[in-house]
Amino acid sequence: MAEFCGDHESGFQELNSQSLASLVNGFSKWPKQAACQRATVVIAKEVIRRAGRPGRLSDFAPQGLANLVNGFSKWAEDAVVREATGVIAAEIVDGSIEISEFTRQHLANLVNGFSKWSEDKGSRQATIVIADEIHRRAAGLGDFNQQDLASLVNSFSKWPEEAACRKAGVALACQVLHAGAARRSQYTPQGLTNLVNGFSKWWNEAACRQAAVALAHEIMAARLSHYTEQALANLVNGFSKWPHEVAVRDATIAIASEIIRRPRLSQFTQQGLTDLVNGFSKWPEEVELRKATVAIASDLVHHDAWPSNFNQKELAKLVNGFSKWPEEAVFREAVVAIASKVLCRIGWLSNLGPQDLSNLVNGLSKWPNEVLLAEGRLRSLRRSFAAPPNYPIVPSKDW
Repeated sequence: MAEFCGDHESGFQELNSQSLASLVNGFSKWPKQAACQRATVVIAKEVIRRAGRPGRLSDFAPQGLANLVNGFSKWAEDAVVREATGVIAAEIVDGSIEISEFTRQHLANLVNGFSKWSEDKGSRQATIVIADEIHRRAAGLGDFNQQDLASLVNSFSKWPEEAACRKAGVALACQVLHAGAARRSQYTPQGLTNLVNGFSKWWNEAACRQAAVALAHEIMAARLSHYTEQALANLVNGFSKWPHEVAVRDATIAIASEIIRRPRLSQFTQQGLTDLVNGFSKWPEEVELRKATVAIASDLVHHDAWPSNFNQKELAKLVNGFSKWPEEAVFREAVVAIASKVLCRIGWLSNLGPQDLSNLVNGLSKWPNEVLLAEGRLRSLRRSFAAPPNYPIVPSKDW
């Protein structure tokens, strides 16, 4: 079907708007299939063409537009699909598309789709319009199901600095609080994760903090064996924004216990492992968090690619996290490897921001003798190759 659609571009001009939206919604269920992508690109071109007509996209129903944006987002890297989404966003911004007629699920699907192009001005402006609408409907937010709530919070958090997104996020946090423990206990692992990580973008808002505390109690009661590695890392990353909350700390300890129970950490991404170490280090006095961090460091130092498999910012955060337990031998071993890499590739420091540089220097300062030893070894290595002490080391493509 997708192959046929991709080879008959002109035929789409005869289809009505509902059919186009239904096709995109269907094709989006197989985002890795090249034929589905080709067919969706053809439909995106037709949406762009119709947007240039006098009536523009007025014949598309709210559900159809929501399905188009959400479906297009499965191929966010495609330029044509991106342009088609921008056309829809522009009509939301200028009022040609009246979002007051959209249901809660339609709005959630729109924002979820736009969030895949968070750097696009049109997506940001359209999301702001939707955020204002969500805030306007605040009194009726109880009708949102947990999936839509989580999707909205996760999507709005892509633009945390926007006042409208913040207000909508706070309104959604209030809804989570008012839902009650019985309803929160029904939240899915993915829903809980998206809510915690989303609210953490507005960590200084009382409602977001209180909602995170309420969700922390759900995590402590949950079967964490059902949570993916990414979900666990995202939860720790989110909870780390409220280190003074007892429930948040206890939920993080429960996650650490789950990390220790898992036989292999290879399923975690580099970013996920970094988030775990950075998060656990917010409570260095907790034995379980220390044990989990030791398990992570032990796994890392025995990896053949360590530490080249991590980028600069991740390594800076790892050093800062490990430095909370300077007496641990495995952390010292890990940091010496990082220090050696830094000394060999000084050029990559230029990619670090002030905070990352501060984290790196602060962390390395906990092992001054080891860092000096690493530098001495590097100088000896240079001399063995008859290179002058200040010989410039060109950063490799990995750094």
